[in-house]
Amino acid sequence: MIEIHPRETVILANDFQALVAWYRDVLGFRVVKRFEEEFHYCNLETATGIKLGIGVAKEMGVAPEDRSKNTVILQFQVDDVKEFFVHLERNGGVVTFGPSFDKKDEFWYGGFSDPEGNPCWVVDANCP
Repeated sequence: MIEIHPRETVILANDFQALVAWYRDVLGFRVVKRFEEEFHYCNLETATGIKLGIGVAKEMGVAPEDRSKNTVILQFQVDDVKEFFVHLERNGGVVTFGPSFDKKDEFWYGGFSDPEGNPCWVVDANCP
């Protein structure tokens, strides 16, 4: 069996600078490396080790359409989902559902989208 190793999840942006700034300033990612000569790409990472890459959609030959119908969704875990949603709404995030409480498994969850409409889910530490 061939071993695979984790790398960053990549988001292709229409507005590269704005999306990098939003993930940095709102979600707390730090810029690890930037490429801006032959192509535009940015490696970001959180203190907890989540890695994300942002590139320019047009440079990759991609014309994003309705991002709310993406089949790949970023999922994050936070301590307090309700508090996180308040923070998001203050900083340009759009809550798409929740916060909701799953009574069976006793965890909070919800969904939001970034400024370009990419869907994300968020759960608390009790999510199975």
